[in-house]
Amino acid sequence: MCYVIITSVSLVWFLCTLVADMFVAVALVTPKWLIGPPIGGANWSQATPSSNQRLESVGIYTRCKQMQQLGYHCGRFDLDGFATDGSVYPLEWKLAMFCMSVGLVLLSLTVLATLITCCRQSAFGKSIHNMTACAQVLAGIAVMLALFLHPLGWRAARVQRLCGQEAEPFYPADCSIGISFYCALVGILLTFAAAGISLKAESSNLRNRVRRRIESGSKLVCIP
Repeated sequence: MCYVIITSVSLVWFLCTLVADMFVAVALVTPKWLIGPPIGGANWSQATPSSNQRLESVGIYTRCKQMQQLGYHCGRFDLDGFATDGSVYPLEWKLAMFCMSVGLVLLSLTVLATLITCCRQSAFGKSIHNMTACAQVLAGIAVMLALFLHPLGWRAARVQRLCGQEAEPFYPADCSIGISFYCALVGILLTFAAAGISLKAESSNLRNRVRRRIESGSKLVCIP
């Protein structure tokens, strides 16, 4: 018999996983991990909010900078992917890119898994909830590694041009931490929270109230 089980806990689990996936995706693609200092000295203290948003910045594989012909331009600097020269694309950032990509893929798969658990509770003799929780923990660890690897690359010439010659691992000199870094951090917290909620979601799907509704012939079971 085909039936769909939706409980308040399973809904929270799905939403938490989905939001975590979105935060990690935003952190990966946006060039706001490091924000460069204002250019122009004291005159910038009177700058408008719109001009403040034109600060140069860099992400894992993207950057925004002021160019002579194109003006303020954002784009990728890993033109050859992982084969890009290390002076342009630091090794630490390549590893961070790999870890973020693995974490994003795992999280995206767990979003689908949370939907599958509404119809099936097990696969190949294993609990889908438990397998999903394990995948979410691995995804959180992968993104956490990326957060550790990115600052290791702050000694690169690209970062020193943006932040100053004093920039070194875990010290951004004149730069500030951007919103993308914090998005990844929030994504990690939500991912681990979702892994914990999955265990509660499994028990809520197996409650006696759910079983009675199924035995009575209900195809759609919605229980708060």
